[in-house]
Amino acid sequence: MKRFLIKLSYIVLPIYLLMLGLVAYVTFYISPRSDISDLGYLALIPFGVEYSQMISEHEMKDTLFIKVNHTEELRNIHVNVLTVGDSFSQQGSAGYQNYMPGEGISVANCRRSLYESPIQYACNILDWGVVDSTNIDVLVVEVVERDFALNIGSFKESKVEVPEPESTSDEVVGSANVWSLLRARDFVLYRFAGRSPVYQVTLDKDYFNSKEPRSLYFYYVDVANGLTIDEALRPKVKEVFDLLTRKAHERGIKLILMMPVDKYDLYQDYIVDNQYPHPKRINEDVREILGDVPEVMLCKDCLLPLIEKGEKDVFLFDNSHWSYKGSEAVGKELSRRVKQMMNRQ
Repeated sequence: MKRFLIKLSYIVLPIYLLMLGLVAYVTFYISPRSDISDLGYLALIPFGVEYSQMISEHEMKDTLFIKVNHTEELRNIHVNVLTVGDSFSQQGSAGYQNYMPGEGISVANCRRSLYESPIQYACNILDWGVVDSTNIDVLVVEVVERDFALNIGSFKESKVEVPEPESTSDEVVGSANVWSLLRARDFVLYRFAGRSPVYQVTLDKDYFNSKEPRSLYFYYVDVANGLTIDEALRPKVKEVFDLLTRKAHERGIKLILMMPVDKYDLYQDYIVDNQYPHPKRINEDVREILGDVPEVMLCKDCLLPLIEKGEKDVFLFDNSHWSYKGSEAVGKELSRRVKQMMNRQ
């Protein structure tokens, strides 16, 4: 029996040490270099800190807009613009809202944990009467391109009811990058089994001030969620937009539906040997359905000209969101539209 256990240890011990070494490698080397960005965290890509540090030097340090932590707080705000949106509206001092006060527009933003769907929540707060012309002028509903069809498809006209009080603090999600065999397993699957949630392609010239200036890293959902809006969903896009616009009008306020462009979509025409033969055209589909109107802001329109001029880092190299350059362009264009709407009142 003793001899058998000794022989077994010759097999088990190397495997154990190999697993231990892999976990240590992921925990102490990969994670600290990947967790600084959303794409790095998702796919355990060790982008490092140098790029983020370089970008952060150009970002505003102070947050110049109001953060709304509870629905009931909306009754007491008095601003020109209220933004309800996904992660593109939650970038803090680096976000597009921070460039609007410099244009003479006061802004408040609802924190993401208050809702699942920005469109549904916008409808709810209009029905609940927590916002109207006495405290805001324009309601901006922001939904990123990759989630636009999903938000529209799941939308249901709400019934008027009193909102439940929210938690006083955001949920704290435990890090998956603590000493974890599962995280080490993910690393192996992403690297060697072709199951990474982040795709990488090559661009035709340098578009990032990074160690890989021609590499485009993007979230797989940018292409997995569809490249166009299904014909069956198109009528509902118009129906939901008209409904929100009408509800806002009944409260004496204006509404802007804003759609950030996906990272893949913005750079798709500059990808070398793109494996997707059909272009992503959700922005173009929305314009066809809703028309070219001030109440619909397609952020691709103000960011693509920067790409065409060869501007670098419009989106972040290691992230699925735009950089301070994108935030500034979007914030200024949104401010221009808001001013036009306020002047028409």
